[in-house]
Amino acid sequence: MSTDAPQPHGFEQAAQDWKHWHEERTATVAGPYGPLSLTGTHWLSDHPEGRIPGVPGQWRQDGDELVLTASAADGLTVDGEPFTGQVRLTADRGPIDGSRVAHGERRLVVLSREGLWAVRDFDPDSPARRAFRAIDATPYDARWAFPGTFRPYDSARTVRVENADGVERGLGLAGEIAFEADG
Repeated sequence: MSTDAPQPHGFEQAAQDWKHWHEERTATVAGPYGPLSLTGTHWLSDHPEGRIPGVPGQWRQDGDELVLTASAADGLTVDGEPFTGQVRLTADRGPIDGSRVAHGERRLVVLSREGLWAVRDFDPDSPARRAFRAIDATPYDARWAFPGTFRPYDSARTVRVENADGVERGLGLAGEIAFEADG
């Protein structure tokens, strides 16, 4: 703020908290397995033969699991070891860099949503990650900080949201935040 007026109590701490959040957000986005390294989400229903363009191996759903079949020529690793043959996989739940399947530095993350299976391809050398410089953001301004109250919903609610792949999926809602601004 460029004013000589006294700053509200806690302004410096709030401004520092915002700066810290922005720095962390930038580091997360630019990280080797951050959102900018995601080069594709491949839904198996779009590839019934099990071959995903640009992704080694053959992938197919079998009940509550995904089956990956690969040869040495595919160059895949599973759990950090070179992989050939067949392996049954469940959805990856941990951090991306801990996914079970890799192709060099790329991480092939298995996911299941609403009964559909997909493989996400995270490549630290993606063009988007290489081109990234910064996240534009408006600086912290205490005039836009309001006390509020979180009101959780009594029961689960979802709203349908179109994802980047053009498919609508359910997004869970926990509640609402109530605050007053300018009356």
